[in-house]
Amino acid sequence: MPATEDTHAALRKALRAKTSAKVAAEKRADEARAALAIVMADAIQAGMRQGEVVQLTGYTREHVRRLVREVEEQRAKAAAES
Repeated sequence: MPATEDTHAALRKALRAKTSAKVAAEKRADEARAALAIVMADAIQAGMRQGEVVQLTGYTREHVRRLVREVEEQRAKAAAES
């Protein structure tokens, strides 16, 4: 039985909905990762040892170091622009 235009339209609509949901989920995940990086930077600045952050997050030392450095660079740039 050949597909009708309604069937094609329904399929396109479902595909758009799936794509939209995926983009929204990726955006939320990116925002959560950024928030975690900020909290890690704050924790280290407050005196928490990097090893403890590594243990709590499951990230490698290098990954924690990179994320914290990015946060610090963003903060320095924002302070310089102010």
